[in-house]
Amino acid sequence: MVSERLPSPPAKVHMIGIGGVGVSGLARMLQTSGYQVTGSDMSDSPIVQELVREGIQVTVGHDAANLGTAKIVIVTAAARDDNPEIMAARERGIPIVKRAAALGMLANPATCLAVAGSHGKSTTSGMASFAFSHAGLNPSFAVGATVGGLGTNARLGSGPHFIVEADEYDYSFLSLKPAVAIVTNIEHDHPDIFVDLERVLDAFERFTEGIKPGGTLVTSADDSGAGALVERLMSRDDLNIVTIGFHSGDWQVADYSAGNAQIRTPAGQMFELRLAVPGRHNVSNALTVLASAEALGIDPLTVVPGLEAFTGVGRRFEVLIDSPNRTVIDDYAHHPTEIAATIAAARDRYPDRRLLVVFQPHTYTRTHALKNDFAQALNLADIAVIAEVYPAREVNTLGVSSEDIAARMSRGATIAASPSEATRLAHELEQPGDVLLVMGAGDIYQTARDLAAMGASS
Repeated sequence: MVSERLPSPPAKVHMIGIGGVGVSGLARMLQTSGYQVTGSDMSDSPIVQELVREGIQVTVGHDAANLGTAKIVIVTAAARDDNPEIMAARERGIPIVKRAAALGMLANPATCLAVAGSHGKSTTSGMASFAFSHAGLNPSFAVGATVGGLGTNARLGSGPHFIVEADEYDYSFLSLKPAVAIVTNIEHDHPDIFVDLERVLDAFERFTEGIKPGGTLVTSADDSGAGALVERLMSRDDLNIVTIGFHSGDWQVADYSAGNAQIRTPAGQMFELRLAVPGRHNVSNALTVLASAEALGIDPLTVVPGLEAFTGVGRRFEVLIDSPNRTVIDDYAHHPTEIAATIAAARDRYPDRRLLVVFQPHTYTRTHALKNDFAQALNLADIAVIAEVYPAREVNTLGVSSEDIAARMSRGATIAASPSEATRLAHELEQPGDVLLVMGAGDIYQTARDLAAMGASS
């Protein structure tokens, strides 16, 4: 049974996979709205512990008894049909909705800003959430990582705007009906869902069909995938398209040097933007926020102070320790383009220091499809340690391993069987003054934490 709307509070809502970033954020918003929220997850985690401290009842493990008197069940996209709680909900006729659909039920009645794209979604949606909050607009937001300066990944605000990270995986973003949508860039990713770039473009085109009539798409003039999407949309007379870019687009970076950007507005006005987060890609992200603010009727200059004060989101160029002798950075990058951009940002911030990268590939299908691109991106490091592939939801039917990447690298790489071995190897290889950059979407974050807790190698 599928529901088209949420029951009225204080109805009980049960959430399967509540320990995930997306489901946990939705749980917080539903609790704030007056719902009685319970949830379950396969394992305990810091997120689960945070939810319990916030008064949400969470059970570790899945059991039909966990449903209690739930009026609706919200599930993570990763939940399987044989989950005992899903099976029990079906037997009892309790409506079951995916997290993305439930989020749309909350966000769509508001003035929604949806942030989509192959890369940069969390940072850009976090940047918008922080900048709008800093400007006193008190937005609601749901982001795929904890937003620095706001201390959470989701919040219900009193303002009219609802900022949502819109994920293309499993077509989740099709549940959203935004007034303004950002598409940061488009590349082939998630080969388990999209066989090629054309299928990815099809999904993003369908996403833009959900933009409310008279709404706006903000996208990149520098990205070929975004350009291909714009070409598909040129006949749409119900859609405004605004582009951003370095030296091209409606909003332009007229000059950029050492983190300092000169911005030219569509009206020709010039102003300076100096971000706390490094990299050219973050200047592009900031431009999309400025363009979106204007499309929403907000003076874009009012969000500039917030953009400049924004320090990032969790696991996106998160500097754990920083000294001239030793720096450790944790990043979620798990696609070759993201890896290259993150390495470039590290070079930009630490131009004269050796860069030791620790990377964990995420999923066998992505590793197999992009192994050559991974090798090319990792060659940008001075030295690389590659942990074995994090399988996530997959079984290795392709015979893929991290050696497939290392064998294609001109510099070569050291292979680690596990994150703990990656920690040991990186610590043995590091030298005083190194920047240690740990990247991946699996459990490699623990390596970053462990390296940060260590002293420099003697």
